Amino acid sequence: MALLTAGFLLLARLLKLGFLADFLSRTVLIGFLTGVGFQVGIAVLSDMLKLDENRDLLGISAANAAAALSGTFVVNGSPTQTAMVETSGGSSQLAHLSTALVVMLVLLFLTGPLQFLPVCVLGAIVFTIAVRLVDLRGLNDLQRKSPREWILALVTAASVVLFGVEDGILLALVLSLLQHVRHSYQPSVAVKTQTADGNWQASAVEPGRTATPGLVVYWFGSDLFYANVDRFVAQVRRLTTESPSPLSWLVVDAGAITSVDYTAGGALKELVKDLAQHGVALALAHISESLKADLDRQGLTEVIGPNRQFETLRECLAAYASRTR
Repeated sequence: MALLTAGFLLLARLLKLGFLADFLSRTVLIGFLTGVGFQVGIAVLSDMLKLDENRDLLGISAANAAAALSGTFVVNGSPTQTAMVETSGGSSQLAHLSTALVVMLVLLFLTGPLQFLPVCVLGAIVFTIAVRLVDLRGLNDLQRKSPREWILALVTAASVVLFGVEDGILLALVLSLLQHVRHSYQPSVAVKTQTADGNWQASAVEPGRTATPGLVVYWFGSDLFYANVDRFVAQVRRLTTESPSPLSWLVVDAGAITSVDYTAGGALKELVKDLAQHGVALALAHISESLKADLDRQGLTEVIGPNRQFETLRECLAAYASRTR
């Protein structure tokens, strides 16, 4: 839901549909996006709460619909109030009801004295509460384990401060999608070989590394689609054409491949024919149900051959050994 909302806002901006934003009002949009970001953030920061973000966002949407019909103020995630409840140990609806009761009593009886309270004091109170949401330990851990995500987190935080919540979240969405596409476009790849004790190990993709004489196992770490199938085909052809010894089978470990789109399916058909002209058969191992459905639907099962599709690499090696006896 969050991604769809952010995507809708981005599309509206690209198509110059500013009247939609005016119709929804900037307050509603920012309030909703704040709720989106905070629901995700509090779920990550809090090890006590197990949240269903879609359910919470549905509740925010329903509350905003009720606010629109009744003429009351827009509802959002209320980050500071949620942080107050969470840090004080509240974990049930009773905590929220108690907070609402206190707020109601303040609005009814204490607005007079509050008018003499300097705005800077209120700002300091909110800042003190909100600063606890900054997880410095988590950022340090993120920097060590995933530098790219750490940079994305810093860019998002700076964008929210400099450009506002709406633009900051949209920028984070675009950067996250680009990072995901980049990973899918250039996934991890490897050639698998067996150790002396029979275990499998991954090595760099270099011609000549065989699992058994005449058989190469190639692992591709992403779904096959139009953007990465050329890289897949190029590496498979390199493994077969530049091999120092003759090959009979090239086995694709499909454990990380869950789908094949139309363009990739056509490229696979051409690859199977091209390998056959060089005396090399293409086989698949670790085929998931979703991948098998794609292979059947696109006619690849018949092209590759049902007898060259295996659940495990050991079954594949056994079939290859029985064929070469």
